[in-house]
Amino acid sequence: MQELGLERRIIDCEWFEGFEMKEGLSAWIKAVSLGTSIPATFAGLVMGGFYLGRYLDRLLNTSPWLQLLLMFGGMVLSGFYFAYALKALGMTDDEK
Repeated sequence: MQELGLERRIIDCEWFEGFEMKEGLSAWIKAVSLGTSIPATFAGLVMGGFYLGRYLDRLLNTSPWLQLLLMFGGMVLSGFYFAYALKALGMTDDEK
């Protein structure tokens, strides 16, 4: 019996039936990796802004202004990363 490749085994699964991948498994892995990096980046930047702002506010006695400013900055940077990630997701390997 010939052993099936990983891509063929995933496509043959029952729950996968009816789902067509345009570029095979590599496109699916690319989509999942970018899709999971977006919320992780958002959370990391906002939490980083929160804790760095809290530290600087205590150090400079400016509470809560630096904390709010850095959290907002994290959200803005996350928005830029979101746009970059969606653009990268839409590109094929030929367009790079």
